[in-house]
Amino acid sequence: MRVKRFIVFGMMLPGLLLLLAGCHSDKKQADSIYEKLKKSASYEKDFVANQEKLDQYKEKVASIYADLNQLELNDENRPEVKQKLKTADSYTEKQWKELRKSKKNFQKAYEQSTSIKENVEKIKDGGQRKQAQKLLTIMDERKKYMNTFFGDYKKQLALQGKFYKNLEKFSPDELDNQIKKINEYNGEMEQTIRQFNQDTKRYNREKDKYFKKAGLY
Repeated sequence: MRVKRFIVFGMMLPGLLLLLAGCHSDKKQADSIYEKLKKSASYEKDFVANQEKLDQYKEKVASIYADLNQLELNDENRPEVKQKLKTADSYTEKQWKELRKSKKNFQKAYEQSTSIKENVEKIKDGGQRKQAQKLLTIMDERKKYMNTFFGDYKKQLALQGKFYKNLEKFSPDELDNQIKKINEYNGEMEQTIRQFNQDTKRYNREKDKYFKKAGLY
């Protein structure tokens, strides 16, 4: 009987070793995923800093428009009007540059975060793998929102540039039409950002769930 027990225990060892090897492998993948997402988060911080600058420039442009709205476009005010239009054009150029930086940093963050795919595919535990796959799905959704945001922002800046370059030439109807279009893009971008932020909150919740399953939290 002792021999049989010893043999049974010995037969279980390979299975036990495989289980431990699997857990060790999953821990290794979790550690790698953690480091990759940590680096991705640093790029997203740069992206957020870009967005804050864009907001500051947008406020400057809005302030210039408010000032222009108080001025009559006559010969007496023409020098001041031209100076303000020049300043508005300058801020529009700054927005273009910052938008390009923003897009670049978000792309870096996205590529870094989606690089966890190779790790996710190696996770042996079904529950952990399924949870980690949710992160990839949400990342792709966030990317779609940002593609829409960047596209709308470019269109809005193109209109804004045209608006200030031709402000003195526009008829009242043309002026109203340009303002309406610019505001429409602003509204669409705000909606996209709300959806993006909702997905970001969901991503952070699912990320915490994964690391808890993986034993890192």
